[in-house]
Amino acid sequence: MENKYAKEAQQESTEKERLVNYEYKTNFKFEVVKVDKKEHSNELETIIGEFPLALVLNGEYSNTFLCTPENLEQLVAGFLMTKGVIKSKDDIKSIEVDFDNRVAHATIEKNEDLDKGKRFYLNDLDYVDLKPIEKTETTIKVSDIYEVMKENLTSSELFKNTGGVHSVAIYDNEKLITIREDVARHNAMDKSIGYCLLNNIDLKDKIIFVSGRISCEMILKAAKAGIPIVISKSAPTNLSREIAQKLNITLAGFVRGERMNIYTEPQRIIFE
Repeated sequence: MENKYAKEAQQESTEKERLVNYEYKTNFKFEVVKVDKKEHSNELETIIGEFPLALVLNGEYSNTFLCTPENLEQLVAGFLMTKGVIKSKDDIKSIEVDFDNRVAHATIEKNEDLDKGKRFYLNDLDYVDLKPIEKTETTIKVSDIYEVMKENLTSSELFKNTGGVHSVAIYDNEKLITIREDVARHNAMDKSIGYCLLNNIDLKDKIIFVSGRISCEMILKAAKAGIPIVISKSAPTNLSREIAQKLNITLAGFVRGERMNIYTEPQRIIFE
């Protein structure tokens, strides 16, 4: 039987559909007025797609993603893991995406951590039950950081076409494992982590590269996944630095060209 929360979400979605035309596409072309100094002209411009996806978890409405409409099963899996609702792929019974109604139905094993997970994503800082990352021999060379950032997080075709996506890559010090994109940086992180979760890839010795700002939520997601090194093209916040320090996570940011700042646990970054 359909849960009342799912019905309410679908009713709300139907009402919104009268105002907005939702399509399952990553990008769209629209005519815009291009301005160059004092000159202007009408031209076609590519704009990134944004797609609302409601998550119904074990029959109850959980939340709604505003996301780029691709790799949605990975998005849901990564979200559930990084919010502490599940611990492994084995906790997932099924994930089904209903594209017509813009709803993802996820069924997971019920356990005592489910309520904790709900509290975790309702207010991250009121309920943070995380252990520091275990001491690890995972390291990365400075030159590899520059190369991975340049080759994978600054050359995305979708970004070149739209200028509207964030990229998150997971690297194992030898090769790129996955790269995922989304209009929201936390969605891109959930997609990349979800890919690894669904493919039984251990993240405890991996490195995550992020194109956007590192908020405390991003560090909490990395910690939940057990990732020891987080590297960003952009800036961290004071809370993300503080949490990274407490959780033994290496945090580096402002990777531009051959420059960067290392904010915490610098011993994992090797200077050649």
